[in-house]
Amino acid sequence: MNRLFHGVQSPGPLYAFAAVVDKLPDTRFQSGDVPEGNNGAEASESEGISLLFANIENVQGKQAPPRRIKGPEVEEPSIVFSVQTGPSDTTGDTAYRPVHQVGLRLANTIFVNGNENTMLGMRWSRDLTSDNFILDESMNLSTCVITSTAEAVRNSFELPLHPVGQRRRVVSSMGNILRQLTSSVDDNTADPMPASSELEKELPRYISENEIEDPLVSVWGLIEKPNIKPTGVDIQERLTNSLREGGKLYRVMSGGGGWGKKQGLLSLDPDISLAEAAAKEDLMPLSNLFCGSTDAIQDLPPALDKRLIIDDLSLLSQAASAGDYVQFFVSVEPRNSQSSYSRLSSQQQACLTYRFGVVYDVDDYGDYGRESTDAMRQKDLALLPSYFGALSTKTITYLQPVINAGLEEKLESGTKLDVPGSRVELRLT
Repeated sequence: MNRLFHGVQSPGPLYAFAAVVDKLPDTRFQSGDVPEGNNGAEASESEGISLLFANIENVQGKQAPPRRIKGPEVEEPSIVFSVQTGPSDTTGDTAYRPVHQVGLRLANTIFVNGNENTMLGMRWSRDLTSDNFILDESMNLSTCVITSTAEAVRNSFELPLHPVGQRRRVVSSMGNILRQLTSSVDDNTADPMPASSELEKELPRYISENEIEDPLVSVWGLIEKPNIKPTGVDIQERLTNSLREGGKLYRVMSGGGGWGKKQGLLSLDPDISLAEAAAKEDLMPLSNLFCGSTDAIQDLPPALDKRLIIDDLSLLSQAASAGDYVQFFVSVEPRNSQSSYSRLSSQQQACLTYRFGVVYDVDDYGDYGRESTDAMRQKDLALLPSYFGALSTKTITYLQPVINAGLEEKLESGTKLDVPGSRVELRLT
């Protein structure tokens, strides 16, 4: 803190929030500039510190409860980065402003400091004798929400996925269970088949054709409403356009086999949102947490109001309804990807850029990068201005305005991204 605020004559305290994440996104190398001995996956991740300065009223949190042995389960700590867009409201009315939100799971630090996760709120006070800031108090946090504002946000995605099978209409489902899909991709034909039928045939073929040693391949389903029409010249553009229009990605947890009514069922991951942390009434500005106040702040910014944060709250547990469409994808290994992460902005801009995502899992992808790790560590320290980001080994969630929604609808849609190597970039203008 003394390095960051050297020479700042502030009589009041400074507040800071710190969390340990798994990796940081690295944009120093374009696809053609990856150092020798490194692949695109490894060159897009690094270790370091990512700093973001914000007004104290825009950083809100919740103090973590005391840890108890064999106590009841507590919520897993998470960070939510919220960006309100559009012109500021100068009339004093609570105007709706479209919001982009990214929720991020933290790193496991049990073998570093004995805590499963590390997320702290801190207050630093100036010592008049030494004229330095000293750590006055700190506390563990369970949730932290950082709010920014921008005239507009330009989002970009990187989703290393490959399709297995065709886009089909859902015939029947219940909750997060897909029961039947259409046997034909022709919308005029409604003959049903078990939901897992296509995967049971196409997935082994994909594994064989690509000579994949581990047959345990992760599969995701892209669920789309009937109004979403497939567009895009390639898979990346197709996925990006779908998510912008309200499509959602679900990991396939289990399925296949069985008989009777249970034949060919597919179970989708029902947990798609971390952004509900931003709607909790017990969030308080970081400064208030150190004042001994237990009253939640009632006058929260619009992005933190307890309001509808997805397009249809009643369907939160309903992954897909009859008439929706689904297409299945598998994750692409880093060495087989086309380094399409370079689609995201690789040059630093004057505007602030956020980038979040999921790390490439070394355990899943064999020994890639082990020999080149030392080479990356030997590189000089790099400074990337106007840039902030974080990566998780678990998952991120992304909430965004639906681009085709009318001005009166004010729809938002969220999806969970746990595909290894996935990225979401937000450029604030």
